[in-house]
Amino acid sequence: MKHTIFTLLLLFLANQKFSAQQNLDPYLDHLFNNRKMMGSVAISYKDSIIYSKQIGYSNAETKKLIDENTKFRVGSITKTYTAVLILKAIEEQKLKFTTKLSSYYPQIKNAEKITIEQLLKHRTGIYNFTEKDGELDWERNFHTEDEFINYFSKEKSNFKPGAEYEYSNTNYALLGFILEKIYQKPYAEILDEKIIKPLHLKNTYYSFEIDETKNEALSYNIQDNYLKNTTVHYSNHPGSGGITSTPREVNIFISAVFEGKLIAAKNLEIMLPKKGGEYGLGIMKLGFTDIEGYDHSGRVENFISEYWYFPKQKLGLVCLTNAVNINTDDVMRNLLGYAYRKAAVLPNFKTIDEMPEDQFSKIQGTYRGDDKKESVTISSNGKKLTFQASQTGQIYFTLNNMGDHNFESENVKLTFYPEKKKFTLTQEGKTEVFKKPL
Repeated sequence: MKHTIFTLLLLFLANQKFSAQQNLDPYLDHLFNNRKMMGSVAISYKDSIIYSKQIGYSNAETKKLIDENTKFRVGSITKTYTAVLILKAIEEQKLKFTTKLSSYYPQIKNAEKITIEQLLKHRTGIYNFTEKDGELDWERNFHTEDEFINYFSKEKSNFKPGAEYEYSNTNYALLGFILEKIYQKPYAEILDEKIIKPLHLKNTYYSFEIDETKNEALSYNIQDNYLKNTTVHYSNHPGSGGITSTPREVNIFISAVFEGKLIAAKNLEIMLPKKGGEYGLGIMKLGFTDIEGYDHSGRVENFISEYWYFPKQKLGLVCLTNAVNINTDDVMRNLLGYAYRKAAVLPNFKTIDEMPEDQFSKIQGTYRGDDKKESVTISSNGKKLTFQASQTGQIYFTLNNMGDHNFESENVKLTFYPEKKKFTLTQEGKTEVFKKPL
């Protein structure tokens, strides 16, 4: 990308309709038709949504199509909203960056040394509750604030406060509860009062459970069919992952943050990280060398979300999905390419690197374990072999082609036997056999 994005934006705006119809529409339809993604995207420029597209089903069983008002759980993008709410509380002199966690939760390890700023920057060392064994089962049910605190507070701290950076959902869950304490209101009401109403948002809110009657999407794993995920109870994600929204309204929110409609310019400057890949206050800086951009992503169940924002160009990109087994960064790059007048490339999902279509066709597909309860779908992301299991909330991952039908990724090894329509999975010294149904 040699030219400036501003120059290319002028070209893009001059022929916007042609570019979208000829490039992005076919690309996104290609993803859905090849069972790579269901979801919704939107591009904003200045104060306008200049492109949006929806693909797939909000309910795969009833074949209810996603529309522009279908709402998705945005996962950890919630953290950007929470950081803005904390900054507003600081502006209202209800809180300080230097306020100690011990003012609210003295029972948490190192609370007397942990500040609000360290919570915002993930520099506390507090144990990440979503990594605890059995957490997937625990988070399916309602839990009180006390139950949440007791769930992780006995865990060992990972490092001394301020010494390191380590992403921890617990930090922002605590910030959500702290907001409730200082305003004496539920997080949902604070969000509504401080962000939703001022921006006139209609499809953004915090709630505990998915409600299909409100046009909320369900989350799925991609197998030979779409397998519904067991839902999370978002009482366990106050401030860290419980917001529901649409791409259009996430764009409106992010633009408002950068345009000074929600927080003061001096606090925006504090919020933003200085280096690519660095975490600021609920936001990260993209690693582009020639464009200043910021982002945050999220995942809860298999809702995978992402936004990118480029303040100098006033350009925003948002992708929210409820089923996906490709890297959403690829989707975001194609949305950004739209601004550069760069045509989206339709990946060939019928092959992988170093394996032609006729050979890959013999190993791709859905396999069942010996117990018939678990299934695994083998597909392509256009370059590498993609693995997605059927257990609820299981994320996809890619494996490297080692030759002779062997594929590896970290501690996982797959060996395929095309003539027998099976493969073996070896992990941590254990081997399982998966076969294609007869």
